[in-house]
Amino acid sequence: MTDTDRLGRRSVLRALALSPVVLSVPMLSATASATSSSFGSSDFVAGSMGRGGLDALSEPAWMRDLPDSVNPTELSLVGTHDTMAYSATLIGATQDYDLATQLNAGVRVLDIRTRHFRDEFPIHHGIEYLQADFADVVRTVSEFLRDNPSETVLMNIQKEYTETRNTRSYEDTLNWYIHDNPDTRDLLAEYLWTPPADYDNTIPDLGEIRGQFVIMQNFTAENVYGPRGGKRDSQNDWILPTLDEIETKWQKVRAHFEKAAEGSMDTLFINGLNATSGEDLGAILDGVLPMTVAKGTRKVTGIVPRTEDYLRETGTGRTGIVMADFPTAKMVEAIIARNFD
Repeated sequence: MTDTDRLGRRSVLRALALSPVVLSVPMLSATASATSSSFGSSDFVAGSMGRGGLDALSEPAWMRDLPDSVNPTELSLVGTHDTMAYSATLIGATQDYDLATQLNAGVRVLDIRTRHFRDEFPIHHGIEYLQADFADVVRTVSEFLRDNPSETVLMNIQKEYTETRNTRSYEDTLNWYIHDNPDTRDLLAEYLWTPPADYDNTIPDLGEIRGQFVIMQNFTAENVYGPRGGKRDSQNDWILPTLDEIETKWQKVRAHFEKAAEGSMDTLFINGLNATSGEDLGAILDGVLPMTVAKGTRKVTGIVPRTEDYLRETGTGRTGIVMADFPTAKMVEAIIARNFD
């Protein structure tokens, strides 16, 4: 594909994502009576209507019963992919619930996508601005940890979309949030874990990071802000050309669950349940969206219900970090329970 082709496709996707029709579609996930959309037939929407019930699940302090000596690499943890994309358009939405609800329900790994724009970090999912800033994330996570000091939160931070209209580097802006921004500096001084001078790039044991969040550094910087690289084993194949390929994606997810259950306890296993169509306009119009891949359709069982079945059938064993679009209360409960087998 040429650069001209890419720009043309992105222009179409931008227009589609920001069109009045699509902007109204996020309400579909909460409106059980809706049975059709502007994307093809109603078949792909019908399996995607229900919400996951996280707002009825309360697990704000489930880590308090774990020993301080346990390391996050040994745990089964629920993470949310594109954590803040709960109010996005149909194309961009990846979650049913806001950040505070996710944390209260037991989610402990976040995926925060920061665009570097005008020397600040607005939160994006691709081209789409998610009506939040990094300061909003910091406030919500800090309030949660203040109320639940037994917990820790792992936060993947990475660049998203294009950098523009900046007078400083991405790292300088992060340092501004940490040291200078009056809305975040005091909160980060208290709730952000800071690597020691002799830091060896490993994830600290739980006792060292209770009541704090840890930056999982997924960006280039001169300084070290948290774990980056190290012993990790990730499954993150996220492009699907058709909904029929959900079965192929599921086989990869299942295989990674099995690796995590049997693998070394000092390796961080990360299993990405999420997938979508990327910039394939035809696949989008055929209904290959984060929502349909996660929840399924009338004709195809989604990744999340398949995961629920797998967790119920296998019963025990470490899952590692499970990064999910639209996780359900049933899935979160099952994963948390594996830490207490």
